[in-house]
Amino acid sequence: MESQLNILEQMQLLDNKKGRYLALQKELPKQLNEINEQVEQATVNLLAGETEKAEINKQQRALESDIKTHQDQIRKYSGQLSEVKTNKEYKALNSEIAYLKEKISEIESRLLELMEKENEAKAKIEELKQNLQAAEANKRDKEGDLKAQIDALDAQIQATLAERNEMAVKLPQALLKRYANLIRHKDNLAVAYSHDGSCGGCGFVIRQQMRIELQLRNKIVYCENCGRILMERQREETTE
Repeated sequence: MESQLNILEQMQLLDNKKGRYLALQKELPKQLNEINEQVEQATVNLLAGETEKAEINKQQRALESDIKTHQDQIRKYSGQLSEVKTNKEYKALNSEIAYLKEKISEIESRLLELMEKENEAKAKIEELKQNLQAAEANKRDKEGDLKAQIDALDAQIQATLAERNEMAVKLPQALLKRYANLIRHKDNLAVAYSHDGSCGGCGFVIRQQMRIELQLRNKIVYCENCGRILMERQREETTE
């Protein structure tokens, strides 16, 4: 019976290892996707920043064009001043020139505001470029290793299963079947250790007689609540 208990313990350790591999099999692709998404998001953010700056430059060019148009009109009206024949016409042209100069002043103020926005946009773009470079560097550093780990997991799982199955053939069929059902239906935990007088799987308090049986290790003891195989811990579980 001692040998069967030892085999069950070792099989559980291997199933624990297999469980960690299966968890990694789900987690590693998520990490890989997150790395790719970080690069994609950094690219989108940079494009948005460049688009914002392009829009500012477009507004600047439109305002500069308006200034040029107004300046051309001022030159035209200034040239006409010497040709007018009445005081009324002279005042009208001067009034129009003054209005255009006021409009130019307003536009120049708006241009100054846009220049500030452009400088802010340039600084933002530089920051976004650095973020993209950092994301790409992180991808270069981790992508290959993650892919290698993902590719290796199947082989590691199969090797662990093969080692466990090699032990399993040494158990009676009825016990092996019960162990397999527990692994399948009890969150990959068929063997639970007594912890402070309770089942380490479900927390159910173990009767005194069963505690004695656990110490004797001369029979298979099952938790009266969850049905898991109960044992007293004989060795520390490895984390490999």
